[in-house]
Amino acid sequence: MLLCFFLYGLIFLLTACTVTPTPGTPTTIVPTLMPTPTPDASTSSGWRTLRTGIAFRQLEAPGLPVQVVRIDPAHVRFVVGYDPTSPLTLSAWVARYGAVAAINGGFFDQQGEPVALLISNQQVFGYSYVDQGGMFAIDEQGKPHLWSLADQPYDGTPFVQAIQGWPLLVRTNGEAAYTDDDGQRARRSAIALDRNGYVLLIVAPGATFSLAEWSQFLASADLDIEIAVNLDGGSSSGLIAQSDQGGVRVDSFTPLPFALLILEL
Repeated sequence: MLLCFFLYGLIFLLTACTVTPTPGTPTTIVPTLMPTPTPDASTSSGWRTLRTGIAFRQLEAPGLPVQVVRIDPAHVRFVVGYDPTSPLTLSAWVARYGAVAAINGGFFDQQGEPVALLISNQQVFGYSYVDQGGMFAIDEQGKPHLWSLADQPYDGTPFVQAIQGWPLLVRTNGEAAYTDDDGQRARRSAIALDRNGYVLLIVAPGATFSLAEWSQFLASADLDIEIAVNLDGGSSSGLIAQSDQGGVRVDSFTPLPFALLILEL
C-alpha cells in the first residue's frame, strides 16, 4: 500500500513538471520592445515618462503596436550621426554616442550617401528635395523646425543638424497628406511636431501600413500632430529610447549610414 501511494505521488510530480509547447508559437523574429514603466500618475493619456524631457507611448494598430517617443527639445540636444563608410545598426549608433533616444533617418543609396539633403554638425551633404517631402532641422539655438518642402523650399539657411524625408504624411492643418495607395505594406518610420512644440519619433515595427495608410493613421491618431514626414522604412526602421525605468527598443534590421540621435544636455 505504501508503495502504491509512493508511485502515485511520483507520477503526479512528473506530470506537474511537464511543459507542453504552445501550439502556433511564432518562429519569426519580431522587434524587441523593452518593458515600459508605470504610467504617470498625473496623466491618463498613456504617456510614460522615461527621463526628463522624454516620454513614451504605444498606439494600438493591426499587428504590433505603433511606438511613439515624445521629446521636449528644451531638455535634450539633437545630433545627426553620419558615417557612410561604416554604417551601424541603430542600437550601435546609440552606443557610439551614448544617446538616450534615436530614430533612423531618411533614404540613402548603395554607397551610404543620402538621396536628399543631410546636415551633420553644420556639414552639408547631398541636395534638397524639390517640391516634395519635408525637412527636419535644428537651428543654432537648438530649436527644432519641420516643414513641407513643397510649401517652403529649402533656401540654404544654415542649420546645425538636418534630415529630409519623403513623403509628407500630415499637413499643418492636421490632414493626411499622402493618398496614393499602392498597397505595399512595410515597417514605417516618421518624425513629427505636435502643437505643443514637442518632437515625436514614431515607428510601426510590423509590416502593417502602406504609405497612404500610414499617412491616414497618423493624421487621425490622438497625438495632436501639427506636421509629420515619412522616414526610411522597411529594414531601416528603428526607434530606441532608454532609461533605467524601461523604454522601447526597435532596432533596425540593416546598418544605417546616418541616424537622428537625442543626447542629454
